[in-house]
Amino acid sequence: MRKPSRRETTLLAALTLAALAVGWWLLRDPAATALTSSAGRAEAPAAPVPRIDLARLETPRTVAEAGRRNLFGYEQAALPPAPRSQIVAMPPPAPAPGSAAAAAAAAALGGEPGLPSLPALNLKYIGTVENARGVKVAVLMTDRREVLTGQAGQVVGNRYRIARIGLESVDLEDVGTGQSRRLPLRGN
Repeated sequence: MRKPSRRETTLLAALTLAALAVGWWLLRDPAATALTSSAGRAEAPAAPVPRIDLARLETPRTVAEAGRRNLFGYEQAALPPAPRSQIVAMPPPAPAPGSAAAAAAAAALGGEPGLPSLPALNLKYIGTVENARGVKVAVLMTDRREVLTGQAGQVVGNRYRIARIGLESVDLEDVGTGQSRRLPLRGN
């Protein structure tokens, strides 16, 4: 730490003396103290202190109107009137998968029985990384340009399990339905 110069020491002493003089003047002169302390209060008069009426606690409670319920009261709110019941026609239950009725329904619609149609796959297989021990990691990209990585057996995107990682493709299994799909390697 450097030693302050003579000029800096003199300036510091002068500022200290000036601060002490102003402080002494404010404490000694009651008129100046009244002006500085009442400057903020002169503009806004003090609000009266509200009176707490404890006698209200003994009065019986009134029935609350709609929208004017006491949030701190422990009364049970009035229930709205029950709506009129309507008869709604329910569709017949779907046939169990694998049954003859399911096969007939699927044949009528023109699809395979028991296999629901899957939404379009939003993943691209862009490559594989392999370390010295031979562990392969598949690199996938979503339609939002997010990169997902995983080894065989791991779940990516909270939906697909990597079943097998090949040289030019990866096999994914949908966790929800158990159906498998093969994604070919894409350069871009």
